[in-house]
Amino acid sequence: MPRESRLMSSATGVAVAVAFWLVISELGLPHIAGIGRLGPLPLAATVGALIGQTFLLRYLTLLVGGFTVFLLVVAFTGVVEGPARGMLRRDAMPAAADAIVVLSGGVSADGMLPQQGLDRVLKAVQLSRQRAAPVIVLTRERKRVNGKWVTAGSDQERIVSLAGSPTIATGLASSTRDEAVRVARLARERGWKRIIVVTSAFHARRACATFEKVGLLVSCVPADSRDVAVLSLTEPDDRLRAFAMWSYEVAGTLRYRAAGWI
Repeated sequence: MPRESRLMSSATGVAVAVAFWLVISELGLPHIAGIGRLGPLPLAATVGALIGQTFLLRYLTLLVGGFTVFLLVVAFTGVVEGPARGMLRRDAMPAAADAIVVLSGGVSADGMLPQQGLDRVLKAVQLSRQRAAPVIVLTRERKRVNGKWVTAGSDQERIVSLAGSPTIATGLASSTRDEAVRVARLARERGWKRIIVVTSAFHARRACATFEKVGLLVSCVPADSRDVAVLSLTEPDDRLRAFAMWSYEVAGTLRYRAAGWI
């Protein structure tokens, strides 16, 4: 094969592989495995350049086409609305509760809450000001940035201080299961009977089932969503984000069931 033809084939492979990665990233599929959206792009480009020299390029192109059609269906039809709303859980507010438990929602590289984490804390502040429970319990996670561990603890506490309520931090957790176990231990120590669990809308069903599995009496209250219009799902961007969250929760639910955690 002439050198120019090889270069063109490799360039085509790079373009197709990058397009494939971007399409499945828009659908949220890499996130299921904990893989970031843009970090793997150099690897995708390298693999694409190699595939471009082989007969596999045509199959990769067909795969990109298939996922692109699927993305368009998700974004521009209402196909995701029913499945996504099936993940929602909103319990009636109890007459009395012992604590409002706010699930962490992640942390940015600057030690700040991402949008969903902020939504959760704001909902807890609202409930606290309504006297739903006397104390707010904060769970938190950490990430490694430039060799240092970062948490959103300071950001959480700064926002929760607006409620003027006592707060308790449960320590670091790496999963919803960890959060449930830590809160269950705290509830036993303090003699709590019922807790209010605040988390993101699409996470609510799995999260509250996880807390119930460890023996807690739970009222599930989803936070108001500011990054996805959960109640309407009329915009393509909202539908794609809803699909990404739905697929992540489906995978998480299957994994938790297999582990006996729900």
